[in-house]
Amino acid sequence: MSPPLVAVLVGTDHHRFDRLVAWAADLQYRGVFRLHVQHGATPLPPAVPGSAMLGPGALADLLDRADAVVTHAGPGTIMDAREHGHTPIVVPRDPALGEHVDDHQLRFARFLARSGTVVTAYDAAELRARLDLAVLLGHPLPVHRAPSPTLARFEALVEDLVHR
Repeated sequence: MSPPLVAVLVGTDHHRFDRLVAWAADLQYRGVFRLHVQHGATPLPPAVPGSAMLGPGALADLLDRADAVVTHAGPGTIMDAREHGHTPIVVPRDPALGEHVDDHQLRFARFLARSGTVVTAYDAAELRARLDLAVLLGHPLPVHRAPSPTLARFEALVEDLVHR
């Protein structure tokens, strides 16, 4: 029996996403998962299977075959994963690491995680734990963290200030 297949999708942005690709390579080298990494502008390490880009048909085929999906916080990629029955594990790009121009992916991932639409991972250990759970259960459990009314109000005020 072969290890579970994990689709790792970094999107098509011109910024590199070395952090996620390195985490994926580590998972591949451990042999617990089989991966296909859509790596975009990020160089793919040796012995890690993948493609720079995937056309619509190839992406659909990969998502149909995958046991779990890890993706950046791109709305289109998240929607594609969900349409193929996955609750994606989202690793948002971080502008502080040069992975994007602003923090919209961090904010979007937090928003979707609160609703249970996605599950987030912010470090390699958390990603591994989420993948183990996804494969064990057939999908990752959404993390439902209903914010307190005070926290929800604070988040709304901060969002309002950011957009002014």
